[in-house]
Amino acid sequence: MDMDKKTQEDIIKCSRCGLCADVCPVYKAKRTENTLLRGKFLQLLGLIRGDLKWSNAIKSSIAYCLGCEKCKTQCPSGVSVLEIFEKIKHENLTWFEKILYGKFIFKIKIFILKVFYGAKHPVKSILRGKKSHVQKMSKSVIHFNGCLSKCINPGFRLPFEFFEGDFECCGIPYKSKGNLDEYRAVALRNAQKIEKTDALIVFNCATCLSTVRLHEFNNPKTKDRLVFYTDLYKEFLKNNKLTSKRPLTVTFHYPCHLKSAGISLSDVEDILKSIENVAYKKLENPDECCGFGGDFFLCHPKTASFLSIQKIDDVIKTGADIVLTACPTCLWSLKYGLKARHIKNIKAYDMAEFLYSLDFHAS
Repeated sequence: MDMDKKTQEDIIKCSRCGLCADVCPVYKAKRTENTLLRGKFLQLLGLIRGDLKWSNAIKSSIAYCLGCEKCKTQCPSGVSVLEIFEKIKHENLTWFEKILYGKFIFKIKIFILKVFYGAKHPVKSILRGKKSHVQKMSKSVIHFNGCLSKCINPGFRLPFEFFEGDFECCGIPYKSKGNLDEYRAVALRNAQKIEKTDALIVFNCATCLSTVRLHEFNNPKTKDRLVFYTDLYKEFLKNNKLTSKRPLTVTFHYPCHLKSAGISLSDVEDILKSIENVAYKKLENPDECCGFGGDFFLCHPKTASFLSIQKIDDVIKTGADIVLTACPTCLWSLKYGLKARHIKNIKAYDMAEFLYSLDFHAS
């Protein structure tokens, strides 16, 4: 198969040390060599050397990945795994797959997911109407509403005035499947719309923020205006307080892409610890992947279920009343795991929804 020189060099960089085994959630669940990065790269080396030919088996091995990027942080050679996989998928994309992983089919998938999610996990919001004292910020704020956010947690609100943006999908569904032509077109349109305004672009989906920060902007400083809603709450809490009407214990699942987006767990914890009448309990493994990355749970339901239930077992240990997260597929995973474990005394919510449900008052 044809493979560009840089991709070949990056694959050869891998020393097959196996350190990625300590962090790969898929390998922890399956314990097979072809689910470990080392095994995948040995197959790719076979392609480079001509010992192997591109096959469905190699394709399936590469696709058996959550895209959590934990291996990248662990790799002593600094290999960018997702970039390699995306390029190889792109080079071997068939005309049928270009259609299957294109915009039209994606919209159908989103509609089906919305219906399926609504049937399995009816949305029970904890929001209590609109706040009477929504504040204005010194800078205009525009919301980047992700595709899955619209399906799973559509009630995003802030204690600030903001406007809904007219953006495309962030592009990760195309990028992860190797349809880089569609991804680049989407990324270009998003970048152009973002650069036409000087407003802050606020995200409530970790994956969307992580992906859009990879878009190419004419002005590199544009990325400084891409913020997560926790950044705005940090400003809000300088002059205001959040209070729960009843005592609650909460914990937080730290999404993989929230870390890659540059939002630290301590940023989130500082907010949760500041809420009056709320006790925050840290998970034993807050950044352990929940198993529902992208459509992984549809393609590999057994592995996703194993990881989701493992996450819920960690949640149960905290004694929390509520488990929060900041990613729509993570939220789906948490709700699935609670249901699978028949847990009714713990609720899973999007953290933005939870924060807005609290009482606001000046400090």
